[in-house]
Amino acid sequence: MTNPISQTEKVSVRRSPKYLTFMITGAVIGVIVAAVIGLTIPEQQRTAEPVVTYLIAYIGGIGVVLGIVVALIVDRIGLAKAKTVEATKLKQ
Repeated sequence: MTNPISQTEKVSVRRSPKYLTFMITGAVIGVIVAAVIGLTIPEQQRTAEPVVTYLIAYIGGIGVVLGIVVALIVDRIGLAKAKTVEATKLKQ
């Protein structure tokens, strides 16, 4: 067996959000909000056009954008709370 050589380095440890999860959550919340808004339109004011689908598309997209913004804010908070620790790397 060879004697392992160790090397100590300083590394940054932090938590990072999963952006896809925030995007999907924002889209789902946007679709739910759009469906509620679309279904609360009185029957007399509804048109023959599919207004609910437009609402779902636009508000769902807004939800995705808001999800990304929230993920970026959480990422910046995690970056500010990052810790620097020493790690030992073994070479053989």
